[in-house]
Amino acid sequence: MDIGQVSLLLHIAFGSIALITAALAFLTEKGPKFHAKVGRIYALAMTGVGLTAVALWWLGSSSFLLLIAFFSTYMVLVGWRLGQNRKGSVNIVDQTLVGMGTIGTLGLLFISADIAFGGAGPWDEEASFALVPLVFSLICGFLTYFQRLSLKSGVAPRGKERIRLHGIFMGAGTISTVTAFSLTAIGGGVVIWLLPTFIGTPLIIYNLGGLRSGRVQIPSNSESA
Repeated sequence: MDIGQVSLLLHIAFGSIALITAALAFLTEKGPKFHAKVGRIYALAMTGVGLTAVALWWLGSSSFLLLIAFFSTYMVLVGWRLGQNRKGSVNIVDQTLVGMGTIGTLGLLFISADIAFGGAGPWDEEASFALVPLVFSLICGFLTYFQRLSLKSGVAPRGKERIRLHGIFMGAGTISTVTAFSLTAIGGGVVIWLLPTFIGTPLIIYNLGGLRSGRVQIPSNSESA
């Protein structure tokens, strides 16, 4: 078994763990320690996905898949950081994550332009496939800007705002993870790539609406996410 096969197996293993823990985190009650532990495993698994994606890219995988993994990992790490940062401190970790988001945004935008004007996407898709990295670039750019804006005062979000942003970033990372899984299990195409976004976005909005209405409870003795 060569290094490419090992990297691919690890990538699949980390991705599978990420999918399972993402589902558990979404379904379990927000606040208790079990939810926090599942979220931590999810963040670690997504870090593994990102690192193995770099290895696969180095061995010849497409830049597009690398940037999708980078985008997913960025979202989840920001979400995990928000879940842990109860005191609202801002340090080099936050600035590094903003940098990651900026790189992901510009990289996906470049890939979109290259596909649109080059005439063919990954797996010999038509130029219309440029819509996929464009959509992800816009999402990544918007959330990166939103993250940067939330840190502008020198204090990171706290209380319910922290939990709300935690849900947004974790949800976006989960959508991206499911998208990559759909590609592997079903195949490519614009519809397959964008379908998880169209399905997952209303679920994120529903979950966040529950926080505002009180349907989703955050225990008063713990701000753990």
